[in-house]
Amino acid sequence: MVDLLVKKKSSIHGIGIFATKNINKGTVFYDVPVDCVFNEPKTGCAFILKNRWVFDEKVLNYINHSCNPNSILAVLDKPKLVAKRDIKSDEEITVDYNKTEHRGKKVPCNCNSRNCKKIFLRIE
Repeated sequence: MVDLLVKKKSSIHGIGIFATKNINKGTVFYDVPVDCVFNEPKTGCAFILKNRWVFDEKVLNYINHSCNPNSILAVLDKPKLVAKRDIKSDEEITVDYNKTEHRGKKVPCNCNSRNCKKIFLRIE
């Protein structure tokens, strides 16, 4: 699955994760490793379950926020990234941090989507 993803400069923020091939809506395209899970929020971690945050330096830590994301962080048997809609090759992978963070500092949003909320939550 990682061969579907590459790190590149992002117009949203710093470095982002981009699709190297088209990804169809509903496709699970990344299994998030769970070898680094915390029971309290930490910088660079994503909320996965009650009192559980995961840190993933390979992919998840570089996924940027969008108020109109193309993927979701779903927790089934393990956390996974799932395409919320069709994702085109070379499109940046995004999630709504407000769905993956339940606490944190409000920071300005740079997603530039039509329905941009102008702020999102990020753990500092």
